[in-house]
Amino acid sequence: MRNLPNFLLSVTLALGTVFAASTAQAQFPNKPIRVIVPWPAGGPSDTLARVVSGKAAEFLGQQMIIDNRVGASGVIGTEFVAKSAPDGYTLFWAIANHTTNHVLFKVSYDPLKDFAPVGQVARSSYMLLVNPELPVKSVKELVDYAKARAGRLPYASAGNGTLQHLGMELLKREARLDMVHVPYKGSAPAITDVLGGQVQVTFESTTAVMGHVRSGKLRALAVSTAKRIPQLPDLPTIAESGYPGYEVVGFTGVLAPAGTPPEVVGALNAAYNKALAAAEVREKMGSMGVEPAGSTPEQFRAFLQSEIPKYTRILKESGAKLD
Repeated sequence: MRNLPNFLLSVTLALGTVFAASTAQAQFPNKPIRVIVPWPAGGPSDTLARVVSGKAAEFLGQQMIIDNRVGASGVIGTEFVAKSAPDGYTLFWAIANHTTNHVLFKVSYDPLKDFAPVGQVARSSYMLLVNPELPVKSVKELVDYAKARAGRLPYASAGNGTLQHLGMELLKREARLDMVHVPYKGSAPAITDVLGGQVQVTFESTTAVMGHVRSGKLRALAVSTAKRIPQLPDLPTIAESGYPGYEVVGFTGVLAPAGTPPEVVGALNAAYNKALAAAEVREKMGSMGVEPAGSTPEQFRAFLQSEIPKYTRILKESGAKLD
């Protein structure tokens, strides 16, 4: 029985540790939160992160600090978050290439298993476009035109592994097309060459090309989302143009390290959803050409579980390598 006091002391200390941890979680957050944005300051992802996270901070009662950790198409920032403490104080601002970087790069993380989804923030659409000199005005006409020139009609993309590339590869697979991929180092040079007629077909984000479509410098054939977009209600979707089930959606979402307590994830999710409901946030997002999304953690996880294998398969089938 001489060891009883030591045993009781051990139990007391253990209970104290559990109580302290539970109290810390109940009081979350009690210090500033870092949001890792793997893109340069001033870019669209950074701007969106500052707008939405800034508003979410008001509901959390703590500052949310944007930390730009740039490099390797987002891999450096992603790996940093995957290795961070799962306490809710380090978050990752994820975009669509989170679904493909593990294929293009040698990474130390699993895009699903090493993260706890907090919620989806935004959705964005893409368009199938041609230079107006090309004699096609619909998806069907483009498909017929491409099949008549199998292996000879090029299309431009923002680079290997981008959603611009994968969206077109998905259409090629669905329509059984043989087209030549011309990868550029970003959207701007790809769009410039399509405007100039050096390449006559592209698949690009609505935000990047809307001005050119409205001015008539580019012809939009269809939009990539499941539903038509309010900016161009007469523009059909690719799905309704003969390819049911086709959908390519750009997304932004928030991830925490795997193992983050559910109650902490829930608090973060609630704050972000409240931020996305704020009029000033929705107005700013509208001006950026992105649609506020909002979701539960479970819905965002299901979305990623669908998107990651889809684009992994397309990327591997295309045989694309890094530019």
